[in-house]
Amino acid sequence: MGIISAEFFAFAAAAILIYYLFPVKKYQWTVLLAASYVYYILNCNKYVVYMLVTTVSTYFGALLIGRIAEKSKQYLLDNKETLTKESRKAFKARTQKNKRLALAAVLVFNFGILAFLKYFGFCADTVHSLLGIFGVNYTEPQFSFIVPLGISFYTFQSMGYAIDVYRGKVSAEKNFGKLALFVSLFPQIVQGPIGIYSDLAHQLYEPKKFSYERFKSGGLLILWGVFKKLLIADRAVKVIKLVTADSGAFSGTYILFTVILYAVQLYADFSGGIDICRGIAEIMGITMAENFKRPYFSKTLTEYWHRWHISLGDWLRNYLFYPISLSKPFLKMSKSMKKHG
Repeated sequence: MGIISAEFFAFAAAAILIYYLFPVKKYQWTVLLAASYVYYILNCNKYVVYMLVTTVSTYFGALLIGRIAEKSKQYLLDNKETLTKESRKAFKARTQKNKRLALAAVLVFNFGILAFLKYFGFCADTVHSLLGIFGVNYTEPQFSFIVPLGISFYTFQSMGYAIDVYRGKVSAEKNFGKLALFVSLFPQIVQGPIGIYSDLAHQLYEPKKFSYERFKSGGLLILWGVFKKLLIADRAVKVIKLVTADSGAFSGTYILFTVILYAVQLYADFSGGIDICRGIAEIMGITMAENFKRPYFSKTLTEYWHRWHISLGDWLRNYLFYPISLSKPFLKMSKSMKKHG
């Protein structure tokens, strides 16, 4: 069910219709949850199990982190008068260590699944090639793994949620169905953007009434996305394939034009798909973050990084680069470099 297909838009229309006609508004979010899983199963069949594994591990991991934090807080309150400054500090350190271990288990497990499914084939081919260089007769295993739809998006999104629970920015979601919706959200699961729990949670679970303004703005986003994918990206692909099929027959000017056209095609295809997803979500009363802001008009590489695949850049900055910059080894290295610089 491609994103530019009659089946996809028919499914989206049916989901939107049922969503707004559902009589019990308090549980309106369950329609979206059902639609998300039906869509995923129609596209990936049995591979939905990977998304379920991520959801279950994230759910219980976040609950464990939250429970450790709550028990620690209660213990400190109950023993406020008897604990010394040193014992309080030691207890907080043990609590932080336990939380960190729980988070590490969730992160390693889920990113391990992502890495295995996405890079097993590449690693097997590399090993086969390297052994061949040294004359080692090695037969590759005759099996491969299909990468489930949206695995990168839902893995990064759910791990961001787990980290936010660890940091105390959000409380662990106790309703499994609600967390399952956050992880599997249709149509976000198709092409992103990567969502933040604190930005999406209230939008996903609160009752919605049909809004003509949202319908209009969402519809325009969908049309803009279709225009970019069909009239720009798909047409550009034909020219790119023609030139790359026999590049020797074309002059340098045509090759340069094709390189530029490829950049345009890549942007139009990726951003167009996300615009369609954002448009459908907007009609449902859910505002998703903008993922592209005219990146090719950037004046510097840093500005380009902030305009292209914004949700991924923000995720890496907030959950990877920033924590690394505050880590003790990095701070020690920075001080050492300044001292000897």
